[in-house]
Amino acid sequence: MKNDYVCPFCRGHLKVKNSVIFSARKPGGERGLLLLSPEIGNYAVRKHRTFELNDGEKTDLYCPICHANLMAQNYNNNLARIISIDEYGEENVILISEIVGERCTYVIHGKKVEKYGDDATNYFGAGTEF
Repeated sequence: MKNDYVCPFCRGHLKVKNSVIFSARKPGGERGLLLLSPEIGNYAVRKHRTFELNDGEKTDLYCPICHANLMAQNYNNNLARIISIDEYGEENVILISEIVGERCTYVIHGKKVEKYGDDATNYFGAGTEF
């Protein structure tokens, strides 16, 4: 299944070829671009070699188009929120951790939550619904 990913604010497309692109800012203010895999549960990250990421560090993610902060305030301040659109036009909320090295992704279908990654229980326990 090939999903598109869009910013929840400007609806700009974040996926280019095989990457979902984010602007990122580290706690000290240093900025860079992050290219993440569009495959849910694949935690590969590409970045410039000088933009160092340290495990456990919170790195704020922004839309590279409208520069909106993608923090998922309605869910948890350590998560970023984007929208996926499948080939049938169905939209789902995608939440990803902004903590470097934390492997957790959530796909919200209506009131149901699908959890992915070794750290998926960090924010939503078993049977979580909205």
